[in-house]
Amino acid sequence: MSYIDKARELGAALSQTPEIQGLKAAEASIMADPQSQEAFTQYQEKERGLVTTQMLSKVVPEKESLALLDLKVRLMNKHPLIKAYFVQQQKFEKLMAMVNLTLTTAMHGMPSANDLPIPEELKGMAQQILDRIGGGDSIEKMQISPEMLKGIKLPPGFNLK
Repeated sequence: MSYIDKARELGAALSQTPEIQGLKAAEASIMADPQSQEAFTQYQEKERGLVTTQMLSKVVPEKESLALLDLKVRLMNKHPLIKAYFVQQQKFEKLMAMVNLTLTTAMHGMPSANDLPIPEELKGMAQQILDRIGGGDSIEKMQISPEMLKGIKLPPGFNLK
């Protein structure tokens, strides 16, 4: 089976998850309510404009980003259906982050939380996530060299071992 077939299979499986089903249901609810639909359409148009600006200039003006965020908050406060959509979207994004991390570790090996440039207090939680992604299978460990960490900006006072 080719990797494209596997990707289609993954897409079909993901479409059945509660995260995707909830996102589709939330969007359908918005489309069924004229006021929510109009407000949501305006938000999407502004968001598309911001994405287009970013694609063309690689820099998004801070003022436009803040205005979009402000609009999102106002819409969530005024329209419960839009708020429900954004909550579902966040769940979907979390799911996709786990899928992407799982794919990356399958291709490049599994890092140890101790190898990651994160604060010590987060390493236990990070290791739990990595263990979950590994699915209990023995996966080759990812080798992180000092060269790979060059250019990474760390918080003030944070030092790598």
